[in-house]
Amino acid sequence: MKQLRWIWILGAAAVLLTVLFIIVDRRSKQNEEKAQIGAPKQLLHIDPDVVTDIELNNEDGKIVFSWLDGTWKITEGEQFNVNVYAVNAICNYICNLDSLKTVAFDCDKTDVYGFTDPTTLKVYTTDTDKEHPYILYVGDATPTYDSYYAMVDGSNDVYTIDYNSGTVFCSDRNSLKNRYLFDTSSALVNYYKVEKDGKTVIECKRGSDFYWTMKQPAAFELSNAEMNDLMDVIVRVQIAAFVEDNPEDLAKYGLDHPQSKLTLEGVFNESVKKQEIWFGDMASSDENETQIYGYYSDSKQVFRINRAEISFMNDDIKELMYPFCVQPDIEKLKSVEIDMGEVYDLHETLYLDYANDKYKLGDKDISALDDEDIMQRYQTFYRSIAELRFSEVQLDSKPDPEKEPAIRIVYTENDGKQLKLDFIEKEPNNYYLVKDGTYTGLTVRLNCFTGAGSVTDRYKLLTEKLK
Repeated sequence: MKQLRWIWILGAAAVLLTVLFIIVDRRSKQNEEKAQIGAPKQLLHIDPDVVTDIELNNEDGKIVFSWLDGTWKITEGEQFNVNVYAVNAICNYICNLDSLKTVAFDCDKTDVYGFTDPTTLKVYTTDTDKEHPYILYVGDATPTYDSYYAMVDGSNDVYTIDYNSGTVFCSDRNSLKNRYLFDTSSALVNYYKVEKDGKTVIECKRGSDFYWTMKQPAAFELSNAEMNDLMDVIVRVQIAAFVEDNPEDLAKYGLDHPQSKLTLEGVFNESVKKQEIWFGDMASSDENETQIYGYYSDSKQVFRINRAEISFMNDDIKELMYPFCVQPDIEKLKSVEIDMGEVYDLHETLYLDYANDKYKLGDKDISALDDEDIMQRYQTFYRSIAELRFSEVQLDSKPDPEKEPAIRIVYTENDGKQLKLDFIEKEPNNYYLVKDGTYTGLTVRLNCFTGAGSVTDRYKLLTEKLK
């Protein structure tokens, strides 16, 4: 009897355990199914290559960005310089958007999640018509600020999306503005102009050969290396902050009569881009203030910028110019004659036969001496003349045409063609540079001839060795 009782007890326990297992397993599956319902899911999956327009509606209003000519442009809404990287980020994030979890199914009180006035994004593609875009609504950030609430068109379910995506979607107008003063690469800038108090300080243009030429204030020869370095600086300049769009009163920024203007032109995504930028007053009366107001005349945006960022506009134009008085080609030269008159006891003619490597100083055959040191000193003396630097740009004054030159240099080429440089006294120790009878607009100080390492210094070293 005892054995039958134990068998009965064990059988009952087995049945009970089986029932409990079934109940627990069913509950586990139900919980798993519930968890699965709220699990991450793909909300939007769009091919970014077929996106044509992105419409953004938020507290700043409505803006439509359209993909045109290889870049994002505003086709509806107030115009500003677009930060294409920010719009690209919106496009990339919304085209492949997953939820973190579902927080409410078929929700009828979405206002608690910030959907009373949400940020709304509409994506138009070549595969959809204008009446059926992809639509995403973004509400508030979660209380822990680790995600945002979101909804998609056609569903009342509320999801959470990652915080980074939500922040990108909720970009305000200023974060969508391009902070680079002129956003292109330095090699694609082809026009540069600076005006101060209504007068053009400098105007330059880059040709199809990639060399810069000066248009104003005169056709001075530019240093291509210096101009390229300047463009490298300009394309890196960034705006500190945006202040106002479409201002009604420019005077409060000192922009009704701007102190200076900068005009730039270049190519961006195969389109020509030109901007005129004005600069006005300091941003405050604080003696330690470092920022000034700026203004895009086309998009009518006022901004603040660090004054040091645009210090290049105050540089002397001579810093951008070819620094020498002339550019003689030694291969074409027959002789160089220099006469310093009463300024210095130097009246010599250098004879040059570059093709045959034969050189003379007056009647002294330098090549025949076969002295390496003398030849080197002769060549250095020649370079001190050929690379004579000018000192200042002086366009407002002109030399007396009747006045005799204090110094003269004459370059004669193998075909007999001559280039005559006359240095006419402007004031003591300072001379106008006149080229073939025409004033160049440049002046040369005496120390360019007599300073250490200059013409007279190199002449003395040569003649001492020859003696």
